[in-house]
Amino acid sequence: ANVGCTMRCFVWWVTAVALLCLSPRLPNVGAVQVVQRPIDAPAEAPRFANGKDVFGRDARCRTCHALLNTLNPRLVPALLKIKAAEARRVGGGGADSRAVKYGVYEETIETYVQSACTTQDLWHSKETRKQCEAIMELHEDELSAAYTRWVRKGAPEREDQGWSWNWEVCRKATRSCSEALAMHVLSEFDDDGSGASERKYRSEPVPPAGTVNGDGLLKVVAGSFHDVCVADPSVDVLVYVSFPNQHQGTFHEFAVPALLAVKKLFENSGNAFEIAAVDAEHNDVPPPYGTPGTALPTLCLYPAMNKGWPRYISETNDGKLTVRDVLFFIMNTGSAGLSATAKALLAATPADVLDHKPWEKDEL
Repeated sequence: ANVGCTMRCFVWWVTAVALLCLSPRLPNVGAVQVVQRPIDAPAEAPRFANGKDVFGRDARCRTCHALLNTLNPRLVPALLKIKAAEARRVGGGGADSRAVKYGVYEETIETYVQSACTTQDLWHSKETRKQCEAIMELHEDELSAAYTRWVRKGAPEREDQGWSWNWEVCRKATRSCSEALAMHVLSEFDDDGSGASERKYRSEPVPPAGTVNGDGLLKVVAGSFHDVCVADPSVDVLVYVSFPNQHQGTFHEFAVPALLAVKKLFENSGNAFEIAAVDAEHNDVPPPYGTPGTALPTLCLYPAMNKGWPRYISETNDGKLTVRDVLFFIMNTGSAGLSATAKALLAATPADVLDHKPWEKDEL
């Protein structure tokens, strides 16, 4: 038995070395590994025949936990910021400090909760998206009320301070998890066998603000994604998640000209608008803004004054996007001002510019 084990280990070692030596290497772009996912980690958490995972969670319970894990990192800091501002106001003296402010939290809660299912982590998994939409359809008000209760309880930042997100949301508000599962803190469900708890995120070095990439678009990397695309609420940001070498680079080759043309159309529009590109071959945009291991290029717009609700383009047509396609997407997803400008550009721009299809020359 020991000899068999020794032989198997030896064969495995030789195979691993051979694969390491023969595997093609990515171009050296100075990418920095912030975290690295273990090589043997499966792409998804294992499922049993009854659809449950290693913790005994069904799809609805898993989705509720995923919902909290993507919503809390965005909504909780926003509510704590409001709480701090209210504390300063009340402690400042004067008539304003004595005024009772109703609804200061509710608008923010409503904005983030309404968009909860549209984050990339949830939206791009069909099962999770369907379960999330079902939870929201039945329990959106109860979910919002849970965050209001959390604020009124003093906004405890740790689950050992008398507040359990799992119990309050996934049991009490939405009935998504059984009592037995809801009695545990969320962190106990981190290691579900998918390797996510060990996963790390790659990022190229953060470039100076305003750096343009080789294609002429604003360069963003994983380490600067929040600062460039999310932090400033006054700016609409269209993000191109690119895979320049995927499918022989045809998607990238087709999409970039349309994005550059749209960028030029908006140059003198007066809108606070940026078109940014992140090279997903060398950057893993961390949750809640992205999903590590995402393998498909896409467009996503983070609208001004509503950064908690990013909008993803529904059809990329393998990169064969015209200027009209991009402007139409912006018109339907951007802030009011940006949308109005996109609509005006659709009406004023010549048809040969709007509908130019450079790929048709290659197909003749």
